[in-house]
Amino acid sequence: MFRKQLITGLAVLAMLFSLSSGALADCQKKLALSPSAAGVQIDASGTAEVRARGTADQRFKVSIDARVPDGTTFAVFANGQLAGTITIALGAGELDLNNHNGKVLPAGTDPACSVTSVEVKDGGGTVILSGNF
Repeated sequence: MFRKQLITGLAVLAMLFSLSSGALADCQKKLALSPSAAGVQIDASGTAEVRARGTADQRFKVSIDARVPDGTTFAVFANGQLAGTITIALGAGELDLNNHNGKVLPAGTDPACSVTSVEVKDGGGTVILSGNF
């Protein structure tokens, strides 16, 4: 009797675990990034977006606009780790990462649903834009 209850209990736990981990793997979130004082000086604005459908279809995207010369680069950090860079052209730039076709997402962005903080920094390390999901 005890063995049958134990097996039933483990089966229920396994089912609950698979449901909760599936829910964690799927998300779609977007936020407006807030400018710091340094960001206000260059008229910076931007958005960050994460999306995942399972583990094989994940995306992390940051788009910014700023009144800076073409070729200006900004570093994008997700969960405190460098995710990539954005180069400005005609006042705008974008970092669009995904794991399609065997690509690997950088540290801090995998899994995409776990991204909680985003910062955009200038070449001197000053935070220009930031936000939290």
